[in-house]
Amino acid sequence: MRRKILIMTLAAFVLSTLLASCHHRAHAAEEGRPRVISLYAAHTEVLLRLGAKDNIIGVSGQETYTGPETENWEPPVFSIRDDVEKFLAAKPDLVLVRPMHMAAGSRLVATLESAGVKVYSAQVVRAGDLYKYWRGLGALVGRDDEAEKMIADFDSKIAAYHEAASAKKDKPGVFIEAIHDQVKTFTPDSLPVWLVELGGGRNVADDARPSSPGLIIANYGPERLLAKADQVDIFVSQIGVMNPHTLDKVKERNIYQPLKAFREGHVYKIPENIFARPTPSLLDGLEMIAGWTGLEIKDTPPVEAVE
Repeated sequence: MRRKILIMTLAAFVLSTLLASCHHRAHAAEEGRPRVISLYAAHTEVLLRLGAKDNIIGVSGQETYTGPETENWEPPVFSIRDDVEKFLAAKPDLVLVRPMHMAAGSRLVATLESAGVKVYSAQVVRAGDLYKYWRGLGALVGRDDEAEKMIADFDSKIAAYHEAASAKKDKPGVFIEAIHDQVKTFTPDSLPVWLVELGGGRNVADDARPSSPGLIIANYGPERLLAKADQVDIFVSQIGVMNPHTLDKVKERNIYQPLKAFREGHVYKIPENIFARPTPSLLDGLEMIAGWTGLEIKDTPPVEAVE
């Protein structure tokens, strides 16, 4: 009888401990203190800039942002290909992903959700969705006010570029190479094209259309591009984890040699993380582009090309 009572008491204690733990995690999540694993570098950077460093218990393997928030900070690295046990062992309340992760890791996502872990998928397709994206992440970690402040600060900084670009009469034609070894560019409503136009350039491929809805990369084709060879004053190649190559490699490609930018030496590369990721680091990319187009901004020195 005593053994039975002891077992029942122990079971009750374990159950109460588990319930208390669940209650604590739920309460923490409600107060904007969820434990977060971020599988996309843009999510991570935005959360860090919002002051939510203490929320982050895991990041992706493609992190590039460095700032005061990342000093002496080495969180565990996670991948959509990891076993679900690794995620559950970290006890996250929330896992941040991109739509591509939802497809590639559908089984992982389903298992996490069945275990009570929230999975939040977000990606900025159109430039007009940038602030909505920042507000969405801010709301997840109880940083709504910080998100509004970040938006206001970013908006005030791009205002000078917008004013100068609107007044600029002779805007150089710019072609953006989205993927090397393929004549692909970005859609007119994408972040890279927005930066080019905000930085005083004119998007030569304004007739580019995505091959599938929801994509920002579009096939352009050599014939269509070469027909506009004399309009391409500046050639910009995006470089990053998914598109690694050197500037010399870009300059050597035979198909581009007839372009005006190649004939006159106006060929540049720009890191993906300051050109296509939806973070405040876009300001760095904007500054670079303005330097290449000759856009004059008060109190903003020209930026040299990345070699």
